[in-house]
Amino acid sequence: MPAIPEKMKAAVTHGPSDVRIEEIPVPSHEPDKVLVKVAACGICGTDVHIMDGHMRPAWPPYYPFIQGHEWCGEVAAVGSGAGSALKPGDRVIMEPTIGCGRCATCIRGAYHLCERAGEPDGGYKLLGHTADGAFSEYGVAPPNNLHKMPGSMSWEEAVIVNQVVVALHALDRGKVEPADRVAILGPGLLGLSVLQLAKAMGASRTYITGRGYRLDIARELGADVVIDITKEDPVEVVMKDTGGRGVDLSVECAGPPEAMKQAVAMVRRGGRAVLEGINGGENVPFVTDRIVLDEVAVFGGRGSPNCYPRAIELMTQGVIDTPRMLTHSFSLDEFGEAIRMFKAREDGVMRVMIKP
Repeated sequence: MPAIPEKMKAAVTHGPSDVRIEEIPVPSHEPDKVLVKVAACGICGTDVHIMDGHMRPAWPPYYPFIQGHEWCGEVAAVGSGAGSALKPGDRVIMEPTIGCGRCATCIRGAYHLCERAGEPDGGYKLLGHTADGAFSEYGVAPPNNLHKMPGSMSWEEAVIVNQVVVALHALDRGKVEPADRVAILGPGLLGLSVLQLAKAMGASRTYITGRGYRLDIARELGADVVIDITKEDPVEVVMKDTGGRGVDLSVECAGPPEAMKQAVAMVRRGGRAVLEGINGGENVPFVTDRIVLDEVAVFGGRGSPNCYPRAIELMTQGVIDTPRMLTHSFSLDEFGEAIRMFKAREDGVMRVMIKP
């Protein structure tokens, strides 16, 4: 590895809608962290919300701040007290959630629900959200949050892993089973990842709802029934196709209250609905009698605990069609254009990545 410079280039968020490309010090990895030379970092919808100030004061808790939580790269240096087998030159994917490791939920393995989240010195961090991420040339992370990449995996695939893990956790929550009929609400990167994983896990029939060119991508990726929400009622289409029974599992990946209501309404008696979307605190009215009398199980889903090794293995098996998922690449100097294109969904945009 080349010598580590004192300065690096980074996209620094100074306030809502105020991002500047600057030269800043390379972060310290001593004594117990790993310094990674960033090869690629994906842009996701959460980044846009944070950048525009919609998630303040939780995300970010301070300015100036470096965003970026879907990153991968080469190990540049390992802290003297890190106690890690990682070495310079290893290619790694970063997992952003750091639990305190001491509370009851962390000990159970649900570190993404760490009970000390929100405490300034509690030990919980979410890189790119509550602590600096990697829209930059270098990033730091604890060694346990860095997963080694197979030799055959490309940087593009590594970026997509960071969404596949969230989809995998959603299906863990919904307990997908072979021969299930599965509906996915929202054809973004998360929804399309859920679609491909559900098919790989034996779903007998898949439905996806949304609008625009992403429905064409869903069709290419094998969705059995594609529903345009600007022309059809998703619940009516699903109920008609299932003979009035409903699907076994629905996974809501969009966020609007209407999509959440539809996710619950289209499952069968005794079915399961997983809600993954974020809508900014809006109230969602449900017919609770139907949930009670039909014993519909409604799960919340967030993050990706204990999912990275499995997702990496599935990616190496070709379960995810990476070229259809990651569509555009930009340098750090082109960061503003990358964000603009991602927001506008121009030119068939799915996932956009920054290559520092």
